Amino acid sequence: MEMSKLAMVCLAAATALSIGCSDEASPVTGGTGGTGGMAGTGGTAGMGGMAGTGGNAGMGGCMANRAARTGGTAGAGGSAGTGGTSGTGGDGGGLRPLPDIYTTGKAINYSAFRAAGPDEGEIPSDADVLEDLCLLETDGYDLLRLFGADPVSEKILQLAAEDFPQMRFQQGIYLGGLADASCSSTINDDQVDTGIRLANTYSNVVTVSVGNETSFFSRYMPLNCLEGYITRTRENVTQPVTADDDYTFYAGLNSVGGDRAGSKPDTILPLLDFVSIHMYPITNYRQWDWKQLGTPAGPDRAEAMMNAALATAQANYQAVYDYSYLDASGTTVTVGESLPIVVGETGWKWRQTTPSQEIEAYAALPPNAKWYYDLMQSWEGAPDGPSVIFIFEAFDEAWKGTDDGWGLWDELRMPLYALCGTPAGSACNDPVYEGAGYFTP
Repeated sequence: MEMSKLAMVCLAAATALSIGCSDEASPVTGGTGGTGGMAGTGGTAGMGGMAGTGGNAGMGGCMANRAARTGGTAGAGGSAGTGGTSGTGGDGGGLRPLPDIYTTGKAINYSAFRAAGPDEGEIPSDADVLEDLCLLETDGYDLLRLFGADPVSEKILQLAAEDFPQMRFQQGIYLGGLADASCSSTINDDQVDTGIRLANTYSNVVTVSVGNETSFFSRYMPLNCLEGYITRTRENVTQPVTADDDYTFYAGLNSVGGDRAGSKPDTILPLLDFVSIHMYPITNYRQWDWKQLGTPAGPDRAEAMMNAALATAQANYQAVYDYSYLDASGTTVTVGESLPIVVGETGWKWRQTTPSQEIEAYAALPPNAKWYYDLMQSWEGAPDGPSVIFIFEAFDEAWKGTDDGWGLWDELRMPLYALCGTPAGSACNDPVYEGAGYFTP
């Protein structure tokens, strides 16, 4: 059998990175790969993905190209990022303003894991992390969100301080579920202690986020425990502090059932300097009219669906903005009146990874992912919108299984179609969103 273009790309990667390969691996062309072969993609869906295979392909070349451009060598950067203020915190309780990069920067969620992931103790190599940061720099990303306070985050912060001193980070603190309201957890305590240390050691850490979507397991994260973790962190760092969570939590819409206790944000909001919300129209597709059957099938229906996705994201943001609570002084205020709101996570899958999600069979395609990415960029910084949107996410993470397929680059660090027309990608198709999927009965 003749070796496919994909297999040749993978073989080149295998030679450079010593990884395994197969002719079926990591589709980057967007066609029908990852859609489960299901009908209903609007006929030409997937055609827009081919352009995603060009650009700076990574796989060892980005750092070498960067050194050639700058006339320097890897590791030649400054030492910016090592020398915060140690455990001072305590600014009298006033709201800490967000740094300018939350208005001027380009933000993305970044995880460095390439293989087994954190549960298996994976520690990415220095070379892999540097390659990732180089690829992100190529497309202008200078504000990166990290998820946990651990050796991998410290490696990222240290290498960025040395080689990419312009990059800034939102340092995350991972919080796991608790057995009871005693708030006793060695893992969580270690995360908080390490997060505080990283924030006070690396000046490229400009904000700190305590926990990630804890409302999804709020039966095992009592509010008094979350309040304690936030307070302890904020008292020992000088950076603005938030607690990343789904928009439903901060809009007071958190449901009851399963692992969710229906917690409200009222006692959390007075402890924060800003609110960071997550929203995924493609995941919450049952909450809006994604099928758009009132529009004729074809490109117009695809456009109607993607515009409805934007409207849904904007409505999620507005619901948080309008939520009322009592601030620290006992005054009734809305979230939007009292705190900056940023979008900490949003994205669109470029391939189907969750067969049970009907929308993915029709619209988890490269042109749709590109479309959503462009819509988010157009909304970012608008007078009635967030100052910054952290795209989810930089790179695909195969170890996540059904929660994969969100990346702007695939797991081999090949740029995907969402990056077309950028320094990191190839030329876009004409028309740009040709092949975008939509529902067909």
